[in-house]
Amino acid sequence: MLRKLLSHAAIYGLSAQLPRLAGVLALPLITQYLTPTDYGVAGVITAYYSALLVMMSLGFTVVMDSSFARHPTRFQWIWRQLYGFLTYWSLLYGLLCMGIIYMAVPADAQDNRLLITLLTGAPLLFFVVTDLFGGMYCLHSQRPLPIALRSFLMGGVNVILTIYFIAGLKMGYMGWFYASLLSSVVGFVVSVYVIAKQGLWPIFNFKWYRIKHSLKVSLPAVPHGFSFFMLDTSDRLVLDVLNVPVGRIGLYNVASNFGIYFSSASFAVVQAATPLYMKLYAQTKSIEAALQARYMTYTLQLIFFAATFVGSLWMKEVFGFLIRNEELQQAYPLAIVILMGYNFRPMYMAAINLLTFHEKTAKLWRISTVAGIGNIVLNLILVPLYGFQMAAYTTFAALMYMGYSGYYLRAYRELALVKFYSIWWLLATIVLLVLAYQLREVDVMVKVAVTTVMAVTGIAAAYRYKKLAQV
Repeated sequence: MLRKLLSHAAIYGLSAQLPRLAGVLALPLITQYLTPTDYGVAGVITAYYSALLVMMSLGFTVVMDSSFARHPTRFQWIWRQLYGFLTYWSLLYGLLCMGIIYMAVPADAQDNRLLITLLTGAPLLFFVVTDLFGGMYCLHSQRPLPIALRSFLMGGVNVILTIYFIAGLKMGYMGWFYASLLSSVVGFVVSVYVIAKQGLWPIFNFKWYRIKHSLKVSLPAVPHGFSFFMLDTSDRLVLDVLNVPVGRIGLYNVASNFGIYFSSASFAVVQAATPLYMKLYAQTKSIEAALQARYMTYTLQLIFFAATFVGSLWMKEVFGFLIRNEELQQAYPLAIVILMGYNFRPMYMAAINLLTFHEKTAKLWRISTVAGIGNIVLNLILVPLYGFQMAAYTTFAALMYMGYSGYYLRAYRELALVKFYSIWWLLATIVLLVLAYQLREVDVMVKVAVTTVMAVTGIAAAYRYKKLAQV
């Protein structure tokens, strides 16, 4: 089971992360032509776009997950009706989104207001729904290659065009918007191919009883999905609301991008792990299946610990190499705090997938929405008092709540067959953050030694637990 997870994660991850890695390595080429204001404008628009994108699916991914697991022979009939309804919804909602984006463009970008709105809004109108259904089919049928191809092509095109528009044509923040739209067109072509090959065309004459039933299940999950916006990108929106200068928002955006890079890379593991968790949790009375789920979670958590700690330890050197702009390099300590927060996901997945399989979606808001709202409220209180840097620390706290609070819900405790000892994993995360932050400026040879010890310890711990799990 774990081997299958890692092989699929490798396919998802390599295809998406090779272009992303190229994009990171391209930073020395483009950062010399960018300013904190460029990063600030892009960050604010991305925050609004991410917030609006959450409502596009109306939470139907939850229905699609459960219908595929529960009705493997007729899920297509359900999905196609949802597809038809969402197509109508996307046209109406997309126009509304474009109006909001138009009003949200910062004053520093007023000359390009209409153009930014059109470039950002077009994917919402025409691409997002088809991309959703094509990707969900490949994910649940465990066919990673189409997803891999789409990710690779989109990422590659985006990197090449970003370099061309920013470093070649000196277009500043507009280069990101042009590159994003054109790469979205490439991804849409792949999604249409998947839809056509599988005959998953939308049914526009859908049954209203099916839509109403699906909305009853899916809408409670919308706040859960919105929480990822509140954790990943709402900081920039809140900073904008608090009238923090766009340049400082840009500094925060540079730091938070490194957390987003890791989150995007680790999403490959999420894509590969979700069907496997569902398959294990379908064995509702099996202690052996529950132990397999725990083993998979512990192993992934150790890998995430090692990756985020080593990345944080070397963050100063990474910024010095990639960010060829002394003003932007000042943000590296914030990147350490944000990156360490993103190792929450393995423990989070184990709890959320169990609740989702048993259709306890009405309980998810207690995890995700509380974390997201808490992040925003803390930012509104602490940023005016202590500066924009506090946004990094509130994000870390919210991510920890997101990852571990699910284990204390009554609904989870009633369903769980084995203990996960979540409090010890939480404490380990905090200790690793403090250690990485304190070691951020030590000699390079010390960092090499610590990295070696961390790698050996992580591998030994994973091997040790594998033996214990078999007992």
